[in-house]
Amino acid sequence: MTASQLVGVELTLGDEAEAVAEAVTEADPEAVVTRLPAVLMVESPGRLVIDPARVREHLGREWGVDDLQVIMASYFGFISRWEPDGVVLEWMT
Repeated sequence: MTASQLVGVELTLGDEAEAVAEAVTEADPEAVVTRLPAVLMVESPGRLVIDPARVREHLGREWGVDDLQVIMASYFGFISRWEPDGVVLEWMT
């Protein structure tokens, strides 16, 4: 898989971004987290799933996909699903 086939999100630094990163990497061993000065980048080859239930477990409080919009600085790939039970980014050819 080439770098152009990676999908992911860039999240504004903070507790919510850390919880998203932990939730994603727990479920996806291929996911990689990169901490940059202003953002936390979570990326995976081909497909990235953000499960709000897992994020809530790591965050220790209520959290939903609408909260993702507040901390998501950008994303790369295609959003194939944005529903209350999860967000999926995929590489589509």
